[in-house]
Parts: sequence; structure tokens; C-alpha cells
Amino acid sequence: MTTDDQIEIDVHDDAPGLARILDLPPSARLAALAEMQGISTFDQVAMTRLRQTHEIGDGFRVNTDDPRYAPALQRLVEADAWGQLRRELARAWEYQRSVLPGIRHPDRIDVTLTLGNPDDPVFVERTHGYYGMGAVPGTIWLVAWPTDYNITRIGACAVHELAHNLRTPNIETGFNLAEWVIHEGLAEVFTVEVCGPESTGAWYADVTGSVLDAALEKVTGAFDTGSGFQEWTPYVLGDLVAERIGVRPVGVPHMGGYAVGRRLVERYLERTGLKAAQVIVRPVSEIFEGARR
Repeated sequence: MTTDDQIEIDVHDDAPGLARILDLPPSARLAALAEMQGISTFDQVAMTRLRQTHEIGDGFRVNTDDPRYAPALQRLVEADAWGQLRRELARAWEYQRSVLPGIRHPDRIDVTLTLGNPDDPVFVERTHGYYGMGAVPGTIWLVAWPTDYNITRIGACAVHELAHNLRTPNIETGFNLAEWVIHEGLAEVFTVEVCGPESTGAWYADVTGSVLDAALEKVTGAFDTGSGFQEWTPYVLGDLVAERIGVRPVGVPHMGGYAVGRRLVERYLERTGLKAAQVIVRPVSEIFEGARR
């Protein structure tokens, strides 16, 4: 970690490699995908994670010949998805360091985008065919099945994940449900600050009005409960995802925790006049209490 104004953001241009992998026999694809990502086939932990992503998770199926894959990959190429990632992440970092110089951050962030699985209705219909993971500083992983909605927002999705990469090294308290909810709210508002009001939000667009009010009460009421992601997931990602991972639903709509986090952050920003880029380093207790006043 460093506090200087330089950061190396390495967007892996995996499109040509993915195209080659899709030309291989299904039996050879997992090993080729591991090689492309720098994973040793002897690394059982990493190989298990890769297999889960592309055999039962949201990644394209390595063991299936699917005529939809190559055109979908080509659509990502034609939309300059990897260029979007480079431009939007560079713009986001420039914005962040101009608003709050000296923030702690990774020296380098490796960014990977892979093709998604078109046959999962929760992924394609409810999560709009794309999302990312960026809570571990130094890595951003994204998955996308191109749609009319997401094809212009893949760069913005990476900006959301960059906010996680920046917040994590700047908070000293342990991770809990409240922190996760505020993480997501800050990442969403940060994305809006960088990429504009239409850049994100579809994941939870129907969580409004009384539905949002009920979700806010339920989610914030659980802030002091649970001890790990399995127990917190229903409150952040909602009942659909909870059921998929074998956890008891709690009555939160899909991605409801994102909507709750965004409302709390926006309330705090309205009352303080600050930007998400300034608040990204502030403790969750301050944000939550300020939002409730």
C-alpha cells in the first residue's frame, strides 16, 4: 500500500485469449483458462475457484460448446469493453486523487473481465448480466454477458469495484454487515460522481418507496448481527441469492442492501455537503449516525 498519487491499473486484455479458448475442445479449456490467468494447475485452491466460476458460477461454461459464446465475446470487443475499463478506471483515480490526495491505495490493481453464463436467469435478468468483485485490494474481477443495458456500463462497474479497492485499506474497523452495506452505497454514489447518474443502479431499481423503507428498517436492524458473509448475504444481496447459497431468506428484495447503502450514503452527503470521494475513508459509524439524524 502507498499514499502517493500513482497507481498502476493493469487491465488484462483477455479477449484474444478467450477467443482462442473457445476454439479448443471443451476438455482443454479449463487448463487453458488457468494458464491465461497465470494460475498453476497444481494450485488446487485457485483451480477449485476457477472451476466453480465456470462450471456452476456466473462464468461461461468451459465444458460446453455453445454457439452463442463467440458472438457474445465479439460484441464485448466491438463495444470496446476492455477500453472502457482502462478509460473509466483512469478517470476515476484522477477524480479520487484530486478530491482527496494522500489516500492509501494499492500500488497496482489487476483487472480481469470474463464472459458470463447466459443461461442463469438470476444473473442475466435480475443482475442485468454483469457485476464485479473488488473487495480485495489489488484485484478487480468482472463478468459480463453483453446486453443492451450493460454493454455501455462495464467501465462504470469497474469504477464501483475501484471504490472497494480504495475504501478497504483506509478503514481500521473489522468488516461486518454495516460496513458491507456502506461499502456498496459508497461505491454506487462514487460511480455516479465519476460516470454520471445513468451509469449504475439497475440492480436495485425496483427497490423504491415503501419497499426501500421496509428494506432499510430490516437491514439496519440487523447491523449488529451475524459473524460472516453467509449470514450477511441475505441482507445485502437479497432473498434470491440467499436461496441459491442455501441460506434462510430474510425478506430483503434482490440487491436490497445496495439500495439501503446508497440511501444512507446519499443522506449523509446531503447533510454534510461532502462527496463520496471524500467520505470513502470515513468510518461506518460516522456515516450511519450522520445519515440517521
